[in-house]
Amino acid sequence: MYMRFVSMCGLVAGALAAHAQDNAPPTRSLVPEIVVIGSADRVETIDITPGTSAAPVPDAMEILTRMPGASVNRNGALSGQAQYRGLFGPRMTVTVDGMRVTPGGPNWMDAPLHYMPAALTDRVTMTRGIAPVSAGPGIGGLIQAESRHSEFVAARDFELAGDAALSAMSNDGSAVAAFLGVSNSEHRFHVIASSEEGDAIESGSGTVSATEYGRQTYGAGYGFRWRNGEFGIDLSHTDTDPSGTPALPLDIDFFDTDRVNAEFRIRIGDTDISARVFRTDVRHGMNNFLLRDAPDLSQLPLPPFADEERRFVDVVADATGFVVSGSRALWSGQVAFGLDGNLETHTAEVLDPDFAPFFVNNFNDSEQDQLGAFTEWFGNLGALWSMEAGVRYMQVESSSGAIDAFPARLADMHPGAFPRGTPPSAVKVLRDRFNAAERRVRDDNIDAVLKFDRAIGDALMFGIGYARKTRSPMYVERYLWIPLEINSGLGDLNNYVGNVDLAPEVSDQFELSLDWTFDRGFLAPRMFYRSVDDYIQGVAVVDPVVIAVSGNANGDPTPLQFANVEAELYGFDVVARYSVSERLRLDATLSYVRGKRADIDDDLYRIAPLNARVALTTERGRWSLTTEAVLVAEQDRISATIVHGETRSSNASTPGYGLLNLYGQWEAGHRVQVRVGIENVLDRHYTNHLAGFNRVADSDVPFGARLPGPGMNAFAQLRLNW
Repeated sequence: MYMRFVSMCGLVAGALAAHAQDNAPPTRSLVPEIVVIGSADRVETIDITPGTSAAPVPDAMEILTRMPGASVNRNGALSGQAQYRGLFGPRMTVTVDGMRVTPGGPNWMDAPLHYMPAALTDRVTMTRGIAPVSAGPGIGGLIQAESRHSEFVAARDFELAGDAALSAMSNDGSAVAAFLGVSNSEHRFHVIASSEEGDAIESGSGTVSATEYGRQTYGAGYGFRWRNGEFGIDLSHTDTDPSGTPALPLDIDFFDTDRVNAEFRIRIGDTDISARVFRTDVRHGMNNFLLRDAPDLSQLPLPPFADEERRFVDVVADATGFVVSGSRALWSGQVAFGLDGNLETHTAEVLDPDFAPFFVNNFNDSEQDQLGAFTEWFGNLGALWSMEAGVRYMQVESSSGAIDAFPARLADMHPGAFPRGTPPSAVKVLRDRFNAAERRVRDDNIDAVLKFDRAIGDALMFGIGYARKTRSPMYVERYLWIPLEINSGLGDLNNYVGNVDLAPEVSDQFELSLDWTFDRGFLAPRMFYRSVDDYIQGVAVVDPVVIAVSGNANGDPTPLQFANVEAELYGFDVVARYSVSERLRLDATLSYVRGKRADIDDDLYRIAPLNARVALTTERGRWSLTTEAVLVAEQDRISATIVHGETRSSNASTPGYGLLNLYGQWEAGHRVQVRVGIENVLDRHYTNHLAGFNRVADSDVPFGARLPGPGMNAFAQLRLNW
């Protein structure tokens, strides 16, 4: 009999378990669930723990910090990127309600989980180690977020269900959210809404400017079910107000995003067929003057630089994706097969609100079309062994329209007026080069996965796995023709320029796993090694024209260009639980990753240091209390190419630190939940190595310094469920 090797090694350090009394009727979970998927030769749920140990932050990113090997690159309150074992941004596969979310912002201000407010999150699932080929392209990990939605019930009579949450944090923000659904055995319908806003945060030593935020999310969904099939459609709209991103050169002015997500499932004979079609439409604006002071470049002898350098960037992006797949029993397991794709287009233009003729086409109809096919098999090889094997083919076609810029037009209109090397002349050279180049590129990528698990007795499981994964360059890496600080949210203060001739990244990953389950808990360590050929990162620019534009007009005399290099990442992560008694539980995670260049002696950028979370939770009927320690080591392995080479940023190592957090939860009846807590109880000043470098001059944080973490934060949340 087929057994799908998924073990839910739930946990997460510091999670509060809000258990109702044994005789309580089943109710919908009031808080997001954290699920960590491993592998085993049987379906086994070790634990699924509500993610209640995080404060009610505006997005679901904080949940990731409680997963082994995972962390967050925060560029702003609403602009965090998931990191797993040293990989982040476009290298990660992050889905929201089963759909691939294509960020509209060229600096990933709307990374995928931007569209998942914490109060509307039902579950966040991370696949430890190697993700199956069916998960889609990407060489990093797989994270799946699911929002609250209506569910079919057994009765033909309609039933009403819903919940509402009101939360506030002292440092600093508030949120309100609601979900209302009605359903029976054949129909389901729901509406969702949330609103979050916050002021600038306080670190342990001062105000971190440009960290304000605001966002509203609305949505509705409908589903219909018949004897052997089901159809559902969800619509959502996100309005993001001016929100700070201090690690980036501009802040969010607005996001106006619509998403449509439709799914169809049917069983035909012994085969389950599913199809999903989704679309994202993004209108986005960003500027450098609403939440921060614009820089003054009036010393430059050009019309756009007559006073403050106020800039506004107008962005339009859209993406359409689909997945069609089937699965059925085969031999002693299950075979899955399918087709998927994602077609995206990006346009961005820089404008000057004080000088109407000024413009720069960042991207003009930059397109990337991904079409893939995959098949995979899960099954048992005898009584002790199980196997997962899969292969994927992905065709990726990229292209870009011709571009232009006001400085280049000045050189066109006044031949000879701007000597060689001046900004207008140099920008004209870059424009003409780009427009004359062959900008259509096709990549043919092959992915493969092979994993084995072996049971050693009833309590121990050993696993070994290998994966070859590929990633084609994204449009920013290929088509950024003029040196600007646009780099998908790296937050490193460097100007970048693209490279049309980039090759796809090819990752070879090896994994060893051990899962030990015992009477009082579990222990699940993993070891991994990854070699990435043609890893894409910035290297020093040698082109004098690019250097001239970057230094003379865009503020960075040492720009970088995206290039293919060689990289290695290796390390380990552990998740564990031990029940001291029926009412007392110890949870822990430990994560370490080493990332370095393999072609030269250098380190990779923005790699999380060794870190651990240890939490002691006591439960007494309807209430629980957790004391949590967060321990982070010094990170002195700093990229010389990216950090040390940028003279405007702090290139010092980030010191280690320890934080103390307290959380409590009370179930006031089966429908009411109260959560309270204090994060960073001692109001420690500390620097999160993944937070990026400050780009805001008018702040208590020095320009170019790494951004500090928030100081003491007390929070409370009231949640009602019916």
